[in-house]
Amino acid sequence: MTAALRLLMLLLLPALSWAGSLPLPIGQAQVLPGPYMQYWKDPSGSADFTDVRNLPDSAWQEVGRRDASFGYGGSAYWLRLDVHNPHPRSLGWVLLVGNPLLDQLDAYGLDGTRIYRAGDQRPFDWRWVEHRQLLLPLQVGPGEKRRIWLRMQTAGSANLSASLMTRDAFDHQEQRSLLLQGLFFGALIAMFIYNLSIFGITRDRNYLWYSLFVASFGFYQFIQLGFALQWLWPNALTWHQLSFPFASALATLFGIQFTYGVLELDKAPKAYRRTTSILKAYTWLVLGMALFGPYTPALMGSFVIVAACAIAAFVITLLRWRAGFAAARLFALGWFVLISASLASILTGTGLLPYSLLTLHIQQIGGLIEMTVFSVALAARIRQAQEAERTAQARLIDQERRLRNEQAKHLELQTKISESLDQHVQERTATLQDTLQQLSRANLRLAEQNRRDGLTGLFNRQTLNEELVRAYARAERSRQSIAVLMLDLDHFKQVNDRYGHLAGDACLRHAAERFQQRLRSSDLLARFGGEEFVALLDNTDLTGALDLAEQLREDLAQHPCPYQQQDIPLSLSIGLYAGVPSEPGCAEHWLDLADRALYRAKAAGRNRVVCYDATAFSDA
Repeated sequence: MTAALRLLMLLLLPALSWAGSLPLPIGQAQVLPGPYMQYWKDPSGSADFTDVRNLPDSAWQEVGRRDASFGYGGSAYWLRLDVHNPHPRSLGWVLLVGNPLLDQLDAYGLDGTRIYRAGDQRPFDWRWVEHRQLLLPLQVGPGEKRRIWLRMQTAGSANLSASLMTRDAFDHQEQRSLLLQGLFFGALIAMFIYNLSIFGITRDRNYLWYSLFVASFGFYQFIQLGFALQWLWPNALTWHQLSFPFASALATLFGIQFTYGVLELDKAPKAYRRTTSILKAYTWLVLGMALFGPYTPALMGSFVIVAACAIAAFVITLLRWRAGFAAARLFALGWFVLISASLASILTGTGLLPYSLLTLHIQQIGGLIEMTVFSVALAARIRQAQEAERTAQARLIDQERRLRNEQAKHLELQTKISESLDQHVQERTATLQDTLQQLSRANLRLAEQNRRDGLTGLFNRQTLNEELVRAYARAERSRQSIAVLMLDLDHFKQVNDRYGHLAGDACLRHAAERFQQRLRSSDLLARFGGEEFVALLDNTDLTGALDLAEQLREDLAQHPCPYQQQDIPLSLSIGLYAGVPSEPGCAEHWLDLADRALYRAKAAGRNRVVCYDATAFSDA
């Protein structure tokens, strides 16, 4: 009886192990593999395929939803999917990832031993199939069962948005998709040309801003849908990543200009103009972040400024409508549609809304409706202007008879109008000066951030090089001694290996704080790279430098780094060089001499101070 049970279990074991496998579809059907997937989160992103494949089943969690979406965070996610082919022949399937903005996507088990590597931070020609989205071909023989592993990591939305279908079904869907995309971009081009033509005729800048808004929104969608990487810059990966928040902020800027002009906010109360100026200033800041990086703050900033501007435009439009501005009614409808679509798109990226064809293209649909409504509103504005012109002409004819007797009143009215225009120019000039001052302060803050190390807050290597040249020149002129200390944390790789990289970062910040407490306000401390630091001491001779170096070494040894209820011991090796500069232009050579002394300190057993001597090394 026991033997029979064992035999039965052996026969059922393969079926049990594939009980959650996904049957591959046929015909025009497509399935979302999310409910069949399991995932494992790798926060450090350092695990390789061998490590992941050997994980126990208990380490994996069920995705449990239509799409594998994990929001924003930058962690690596491993997913595994079991599929089987219950059909009598292989139909040739594809796994379509509907998120073209994934930075990295690796797939194992698709085709023998080959590894699929793609993503918008990898050259476009790495892809097995030349397509704007990530398209993974899958061949599974009749009755065959296979396990697929996926690894995705991105600085943006970690949303797989995958669907599985036959190659024939994909070709059919692709034809419809390209037709719809062609209609979408064709409509944008038509609106762009139409409104730009009206601007050329009327010279009304509102049509120019609207044309630029349509163009930048189309450019944003061209990037988001993957067309830009495929056709415009397949190898410009850094620019491609930054172009997404840049295009979003650019469309926002032109939307602000358009709203400001078409709602005539220059004639509205001052609060409207102040709000518009603040939004434009922040939009310019996001544009600067998008051009110069880093990517994640620029991306989050673009989301925030889009949401803030859309909500502000909707509220301002309602208030202008309530105040009697009739044209604001259609604009309120357009902004409401765009806000709803943008909110749904952002919530889909964070994983709060499930992936579907509607949520994937909701921003396109909302943007097209919004711009159509705006075009209708602009057309109505032309009709209103024409009617106003005819009414004005009729009134002018009637008033012409009376103006002969009212020339004095007319001159008085002209004087008042001139004064009003002068006041308007002054207000606009003041607003512009305020905006320029805000931009200047923002540029100063950015310049200071570029001088600092992002982890420790110390000066970076570029700043060190600049200050070393200045200090060397001052010491040469005044014939005063200066000292350079090269400090290196001993066995720092062991700290990372034992406690983790986050603990290593905490140790670097701890060491920087301990060093700064011992240095004078006139001394300069910089992070040289990795676990190395450099201290530049003005007006310090060899004896003073040796004394300070020993203090730094002993202080760090006596104060281990506290991290997660444990103390991480640290030791320090220091190489130094001190003296009075005698040769101009040799500042970098002093760094080299201190580095040689540091090398000697490490070779002698670490946790010591060594100074460089022209004739021989001496252990301090």
